[in-house]
Amino acid sequence: MASFLAPSLFISLIIVSASNTIAAPSASVVGNGEINPTHQGLIIVSASNTIAAPSASVVVNGDITTTVQEMQRARYFTFVMLIRMVQEKIPQNTTFLMPNDRMLSTASIPENQVLEFLSRHSIPAPLMFDDLIRLPNGTTVPTGHSCQTITITNMEHQKLYFNNVELTSPDVCHVGDLFRCHGINGVIRPIVPRGKGTACPGHVVPTAAPAPASVANQSLETSSLTSSNMGSASATSSMQPAAESPQSSDTSTSQIAFSCIKLILVLIFSIF
Repeated sequence: MASFLAPSLFISLIIVSASNTIAAPSASVVGNGEINPTHQGLIIVSASNTIAAPSASVVVNGDITTTVQEMQRARYFTFVMLIRMVQEKIPQNTTFLMPNDRMLSTASIPENQVLEFLSRHSIPAPLMFDDLIRLPNGTTVPTGHSCQTITITNMEHQKLYFNNVELTSPDVCHVGDLFRCHGINGVIRPIVPRGKGTACPGHVVPTAAPAPASVANQSLETSSLTSSNMGSASATSSMQPAAESPQSSDTSTSQIAFSCIKLILVLIFSIF
């Protein structure tokens, strides 16, 4: 009997040991892909491939796509069309100031100036309305255009003006972290800088008119012009033949008549 129970007990212990090994929940993680046995007899192989984090370009494209959708829901369709024309060139961390479709219908925007137009209507920082309203009255902020700035006027009753253009629809775009947009009721016109520095791209600085000549130079030029005219007049008069006077003409006529009479008398005397 004892000899029969011994093999049975041994088989039971083997089954229990195997079941514990299969059900063991713990595992060691190895970063280099090597095989690492645990103290419970399990063999764990770590995964060598990990999920890559999304790139910055994917994040930017996703944010601008979401921003465009928010603009469409607010019915800024013309501004959306302009953004899509140069979407790859729009920098991140931008606040757009969007004229509505009626205002944009009055603006002439050539295809090669779309990016410049959007740059004039953007601030290089994602600013909500609460951020803008805290700025002191008369604050000048840069735009996406290198030579253009915007003066923010903070009026009573939380009214903001950008270069005298009123903000009418705050916080149209608020999803994401890279872009913000607000509706305005006008087009921000380009401002030509008044300084004597380098001209801004896209603007033609008018050339200065020639300086007027001094009084001395003017008198010198006038005298030289007068003398040259007088010289040319005298040369012309010297080249023309002198006109005969009436008295000399009568004298020559009488001499010719006297000669003819004299010839006739000689002929008469010779005949007779």
